[in-house]
Amino acid sequence: MIENNIHLEQEHPATGLKFFLASMEEKHIKHLIALAKDSSLIDLLGWNTFFEAGETEQFIQAISSCAFPYSRNSQPVALGIYLAPESFPIGYVVLKGLNRDLFTAEIGIAILDKKHRSKGYGRLALQRFIDYAFNELKIQTIGAVILCSNKKSITMFKKLNFLPNQIMHQSWAMPNGELVDILLMELKSTM
Repeated sequence: MIENNIHLEQEHPATGLKFFLASMEEKHIKHLIALAKDSSLIDLLGWNTFFEAGETEQFIQAISSCAFPYSRNSQPVALGIYLAPESFPIGYVVLKGLNRDLFTAEIGIAILDKKHRSKGYGRLALQRFIDYAFNELKIQTIGAVILCSNKKSITMFKKLNFLPNQIMHQSWAMPNGELVDILLMELKSTM
């Protein structure tokens, strides 16, 4: 289901504390499923975030869906974002749609625990995961797909040097059936 034995550390500059990106056990995915039952996330992420505790495979499939034209059907690399090694995750980062021929992938992230949103963990987790993708997996281009209405995420990705590629008008179906615009952004490796 998920690539095992990945453990990445990152220091949060504002606090000086370390947080971790690590492979998740099933109980950690169930914890994320419980956190995801927040209707405000639907408008940020663009998919139905309501899953039952036992639907871990369905949850991983949902966070692993791809929208970039160069994406391929591949095993996702999904990591939990942990504030302490023995804790439960506050969110996740996922690298999906890996295209080993073109050295491309799509990235996704969500801080699902409300009390840890807007504190910099998402940006720092993305930066650490991007470094991993470029340096360890030898990915050359990382894409991100963001709802045009999600201005906070667009700003965060721009701060990480992602460049807008194109707006795909009325191309993403929300859970209620409404078609909305999505922004495709890209970051290229400098190596």
